[in-house]
Amino acid sequence: MNSIKSLILIASCSAVVGCASMTPTTERIESYAIYNVQPNEGTTTGEISNAIEEEVRKEMSEVRINSNIPPSPLPEEPPRFKMTDAFSDTQLGALAAASGNSLSVPSCEEAVMTLKADDTSMSQYGENTVFHLCLQPYTEGYNIDIYTAFTKKSGGFSAATLGATLARSVTGDSSQFLPRTIDGIVTGVEEAGAEVTLVESYPPE
Repeated sequence: MNSIKSLILIASCSAVVGCASMTPTTERIESYAIYNVQPNEGTTTGEISNAIEEEVRKEMSEVRINSNIPPSPLPEEPPRFKMTDAFSDTQLGALAAASGNSLSVPSCEEAVMTLKADDTSMSQYGENTVFHLCLQPYTEGYNIDIYTAFTKKSGGFSAATLGATLARSVTGDSSQFLPRTIDGIVTGVEEAGAEVTLVESYPPE
């Protein structure tokens, strides 16, 4: 039965623009955005972090949050996230490097809130989203650093992957929810009582 489904999907794919290649392919796409936050008088760190958490929960299937003590004294310039490889000196890191993979993750040393979220709702179709966020205080306000990594598989001859490839040509993939999540965070923080401005992003807007 699965073989019949695969053959049907292959035949369907041949009629759809963008489905020409059946070569098994895994793509990983990274991006980031940094926002400056200027809170109104009386707006607290808790209100800002709660607004962020609420918006991320709406989109992601799993969320992990750490609330940290702010640095003392606060830095005069807003800190920026760094990419670090936690497994660089381990056997796991060596294996990943040998296979051409990266285990780099964003690190925020002075954040009062770090959030990591995953969207695995489409994992059965070879899609996965990783979402990192840091709320970093400084003397004049905060920066929100957001890093995302989206992975998808396409091509091949499994019924699930072929079905996902065909569907993406019509509806797009689940990475389309990332801009919605980020826009929701910006709106939520503004509604909590702050002015939010994009400082830097990649790809650039």
